[in-house]
Amino acid sequence: MNKIILSPPFSNLYPNIKGTTKIVGTYTLKRRRGMYRIITTLRKTKKGWVNNVGLRNPGIKKYNKKNAIVSIALQDLSQWKLFYEVIKYKKEKYNIKGIEFNISCPNHAVEIINNNIIKEFKKLFDITIVKMPHNSSYEFIDKMCSTDIDILHISNTKRTKKGGLSGRSLIYKNIKKIKYIKKNYDKKVIAGGGIYSIEDFLKYKEAGADYFSLSTILINPFKAYKLIKQISNLY
Repeated sequence: MNKIILSPPFSNLYPNIKGTTKIVGTYTLKRRRGMYRIITTLRKTKKGWVNNVGLRNPGIKKYNKKNAIVSIALQDLSQWKLFYEVIKYKKEKYNIKGIEFNISCPNHAVEIINNNIIKEFKKLFDITIVKMPHNSSYEFIDKMCSTDIDILHISNTKRTKKGGLSGRSLIYKNIKKIKYIKKNYDKKVIAGGGIYSIEDFLKYKEAGADYFSLSTILINPFKAYKLIKQISNLY
């Protein structure tokens, strides 16, 4: 897996870029409409970008992205078996690299996974990721770190009354949690949230993050490609 991660929802619109790994989705079991919500609810505020998109996607059976990690969200824990069968069928055809369990969507209710589900998907993939809620307690972090998950994704979006907030205002709390994980557990971490410049990247790198997720900056391809090049030059 590359150091630079392109994350949903905007990663879905990008081609595969050398030196990056794409996470695409997030997919639910059945189709969720709402293209108009991307256009009508995305807005810039003093603290960052806010949206009310809420997992718009065509459903996991329509998955057709090559050479990516697939992000899924369970609306009911019993759905995991159906997800498993669909992803198992599509794994070789589309060269699916791994799976991310998104339990952090601020605009739609999703279920918290358990270790039994993680173990089953580890039979398919060497890369298993859990995308954590921004406001996760340390007790909840401990719980996820006690599972067989490979990587914790800390964390692109914060739940607010106005919708999901992304941006630099997430960095401070994210860094505290990354340092906690790296001090207490042998787990890899994806840092995400507010990486708009090389300086933002370096803050997360110094905190001990292993991978770095770009999402909101992907709105501006010129700035995104420039930052990808700057980070790549450091490795």
